[in-house]
Amino acid sequence: MSRNAIVTLAIGDAYSDRFEQLCRKNWTAYAERHGFDLVVIKEPLDVGERARRRSPAWQKCLVLGAFGLADYERVVWVDSDILINPAAPLILDGVPAERIGAIDENRFPTPAARQTMLRQIIASAPEGGTHGKRFWESWLEPGKWHALMGLPAGQAHIVQTGVLVFSPKHHRALLEHVYQSYDDGGVNLNYEMRPLSHEIQARGLQHWIDQRFNVLVWWLALRHISAMSSAPTEAELRDFLRDRYERSYFLHFAGAAHMMPLLDSAGA
Repeated sequence: MSRNAIVTLAIGDAYSDRFEQLCRKNWTAYAERHGFDLVVIKEPLDVGERARRRSPAWQKCLVLGAFGLADYERVVWVDSDILINPAAPLILDGVPAERIGAIDENRFPTPAARQTMLRQIIASAPEGGTHGKRFWESWLEPGKWHALMGLPAGQAHIVQTGVLVFSPKHHRALLEHVYQSYDDGGVNLNYEMRPLSHEIQARGLQHWIDQRFNVLVWWLALRHISAMSSAPTEAELRDFLRDRYERSYFLHFAGAAHMMPLLDSAGA
């Protein structure tokens, strides 16, 4: 019988506490339903000077060689700011072992909606600064998004690395190559996401999975709130999140982690 695991990093008290309070129960229910082992890593996998200088997010690139995970047939990486709907189907279905399952963020929530929201952001963004027009304009085209970090252009997609379906046999070397070969561009350049997205596509390893396995709350909330005549109340936000959770498989709070307790209070 094959062994499969769901793995995440929750390093530091704030992340560990949030996972235990908001995620452990729904993750465990999903894992038990589909026969996954659940591995929650709470200590750094690399404690060297270079590791301390950059975000722990990079250490997802080391997990396939840790805690015996190299012996598993499939490993599903899930960021710790995600709430899993226990009723979700098996994420492994249809993903070939030699490929990496992921969603294309450039097409989320739809290609047209993505472009519309980005152009609205660009119109109101400052001319310069960390999140100025140049930063947001790069999101319009995957090649420019990668090139902003000095990577080669030419990609057709943005691999969203918050949820990834791996095979340790096929993908451990790739992840460790990314970890060793690239430096941290910081939160504004999405840590490991840009180089990992580039390397996955350079090898043609991407396999697109159902977007419901990585539903990005930040983009949905932006669209929802911009359509309202006034700022939403806490109750309205709670209802919105509950609705999205029920219609999603994995609900991802990247850039919106402060909203996670609202969904917990709504009974997720």
